[in-house]
Amino acid sequence: MRTQLQLGRLQIRIHWGIALCVTLTFALLVNLGFWQLGRAEEKRAQQRELQAREALPAVPLVQLAPRAGPLDAAQASAVDNLRVSVTGRYWNEASFLVAFQFFQGAPGFELLTPFLVAGSEEVLLVSRGWIAPGPGADGMPLIVALEGEQTLTGQLHVPPALTGTTPFEGEAWPLRLRRLDLARAAELLERPVLPWVLRLSADSPGVHARHWPAVTVSTRSNIQYALQWFGMALVVLLVTLALATNLLQLRGVRDT
Repeated sequence: MRTQLQLGRLQIRIHWGIALCVTLTFALLVNLGFWQLGRAEEKRAQQRELQAREALPAVPLVQLAPRAGPLDAAQASAVDNLRVSVTGRYWNEASFLVAFQFFQGAPGFELLTPFLVAGSEEVLLVSRGWIAPGPGADGMPLIVALEGEQTLTGQLHVPPALTGTTPFEGEAWPLRLRRLDLARAAELLERPVLPWVLRLSADSPGVHARHWPAVTVSTRSNIQYALQWFGMALVVLLVTLALATNLLQLRGVRDT
C-alpha cells in the first residue's frame, strides 16, 4: 500500500510495509545505542564502588566467609579487591614462582608465599609481587625469609577457576608454575588453602615490586559502540528521507 503526500514542492512517498521495517530498524539501533550507554553507566558505578571499597579500613580476614572454594560469581565479586588485614607467619620453606610475569618491561616471576593464619590451621597464599630472576643458570631468584609473627594488609584477588592440572617445575622449593592455581597449590602444600590470594600493600612486610594492574573499569568501548549504533540509525533515517522524498531533486533545482 502506497501513499503520496504533497507539502508545497516537497513530495513524500510512503510505502507502509517499508515504513514499518524502517521504523523497527531505527528503533532497534537507537535502543542498542542507549543500552551501551546504560552499560557504560553501570561500569562507572562499579568503578565508584571499587574506589569506595579501597578507601574503607582493612577488614580482618577472619571475618570473611565462605572460607573454602571454589567460589561462585557472587561470592567472588563480594571479596575481590577487598582491603583486608591478617596476622600470622610466613611459611618460608614453601613458595611458588609464577613464570612469565613482567614489571617495567623486564621478565621475572610473581612470588607467592603461603601464610599461616594465626589461631587456625588455615593457609593463605600471599602474592608478594614481582621478583627478578637470579643470576644462576636456572634463573632461580633469591627469596629472603621473614621470621616471626607478621601483620599483613592488602587487597584480595580471586583467581579465575581453572580446568585440568597445572604442571610445575622443580624438585625443591620454590616450585615454578605457569599460572596461578589455588587447587594445585593446596595439593602441593598438602594443606587446605583459602580461596583468595592476598596482594600485599606497599607497606606490608615481605612485599616486592607491586606489578599487578590497577583495578579500573573502562567505558571507552561502550561509548564507541553507542556512537556506532546512533550513527547507523542516523544513516537509516537519512537514506530513507532521500529515497522517500524529492529532497535531492529540490536541492538540485536550487543549486542550478
